[in-house]
Amino acid sequence: MRRGAIASGCPYSAQVGADILSAGGNAVDATVGAALTAAFTLPTMTGLGGGGVMTMRVDGKLHTCDFFAALPGLGFEGERRQPEVIVVPFEGVRLPFRVGRPSVAVPGAVAGLWAVHERFGRMPMKEVAASAIRLSREGVHLTGGQQRAFALLQPIFRRTPEAWRLIGHLDHVLEQGAKLTNELYSDFLGTLVEEGPEGFYAGEVAARIEEITEGFVTAEDLAAYEPAFGEPLSRTYRRVKVHTPGSPSLNGALLQVGLSRLEAGGEMPRFGELEYWRRIADALRVTEDVRTPSYEAQIFEDGFLEGVLASCPGGNTMQVSVVDKDGDAVSLTTTVGEGAGFTIPGTGVILNNFLGEEDILPDHVPHVPGRRMMTSMAPTLVEDATGGVLALGAAGSARIRSAIMQVLVHVLDSGMQLQQAVLMPRIHPDGDTIYIEAHGRTPEEVQQLHALGAEAVMTYEIGFFFGGVQAAQWTADRGFDAGAEIERRGCAARLA
Repeated sequence: MRRGAIASGCPYSAQVGADILSAGGNAVDATVGAALTAAFTLPTMTGLGGGGVMTMRVDGKLHTCDFFAALPGLGFEGERRQPEVIVVPFEGVRLPFRVGRPSVAVPGAVAGLWAVHERFGRMPMKEVAASAIRLSREGVHLTGGQQRAFALLQPIFRRTPEAWRLIGHLDHVLEQGAKLTNELYSDFLGTLVEEGPEGFYAGEVAARIEEITEGFVTAEDLAAYEPAFGEPLSRTYRRVKVHTPGSPSLNGALLQVGLSRLEAGGEMPRFGELEYWRRIADALRVTEDVRTPSYEAQIFEDGFLEGVLASCPGGNTMQVSVVDKDGDAVSLTTTVGEGAGFTIPGTGVILNNFLGEEDILPDHVPHVPGRRMMTSMAPTLVEDATGGVLALGAAGSARIRSAIMQVLVHVLDSGMQLQQAVLMPRIHPDGDTIYIEAHGRTPEEVQQLHALGAEAVMTYEIGFFFGGVQAAQWTADRGFDAGAEIERRGCAARLA
């Protein structure tokens, strides 16, 4: 008898989650175990020095948990500096990233993962974290997907010896097949299991964070941090109910806006026709029109996002999606941005660079210490009338919304199975430009898609640009299913 399904950012974290399901844990246990493992196996994408957002169904009830970062500065009396700019070659394009000590925001990952587990988990945290503790001490052999993720951001991790040890050896990034270990993380995670979040937000570790960030993140910031539980934004699309997070997610409501646009246009054309892609591009451009400075300034106001939906017609991140035999489902997206380039001393934990990400901290948003930051993450659940549930989400910064929407439309409108839907080549509109994932398309198909933008940019290599969707599902007729970014990112899906 199957006990569940999971899709995660690498084979090791997916297997840990599947093993927890097989041992009798629920979807929350499996999600937390996978996230703690990925903090070791994918330090360029996620970790305890970052934050996340979770959408879940537990015992038939829907919940969200916001444990994204807060703006630092409570009790800080010095002068804030701007983050340092470092240029990183990213899949053929040279991109500026802002890193260093002034780029660190107040991490929420530890508080959030522990709070969710305490409220909804079934297994003891000691058992949930056991595999992550063991694997980080004994080591794992690096997969091709991990190696590509490490190579992308190596200029940032080269900034300090402690960060470099997480992904490199001597003067080169660890090669595929090399052994990856992090004994400091293993020891620290073991301590957290015993002490709980106090072992991160108070005492010696809090003092180290304040010192290593030169006081930009204060002990007062850390002591004041709390995760926030709530309810998702919910709206019907076709014959199913779609649930996405509200604030601090920028994309939760915008994804619903795009789906509403699609539904208002009637049934989708047959998959593969140019009009199919035109409808998707149009819906995504509508979401871009909604995201204005006013929208960004008001997403934390009570009732604002609900009002946005009522007006509708009709870095690097890591995603874990889990469903279990009891009908529980979790969609979790976590991130450290690109990493600040240094660790919390003695922990093996990389710190985030969220204050350096202009997309979630634009100039017109005031720096108010203690206030939550915005995020592009949009972990999503879909429920059907028979009790079936689909958990999915994506990595990919600005491409998160477009990646999730395309997978949803492929599944809900075209009837694709999850893995097929995740592997389908994508498009991404950005203003008048249409980005086309040419891999897997014929030259004629690519040429047709040029009509979707005044300018077309094509990518022929499989890579990270078009986002990374992980999805897990249970339906009454098909049972458990899962789909992962096997080709784009080397991710993995497992059935338990």
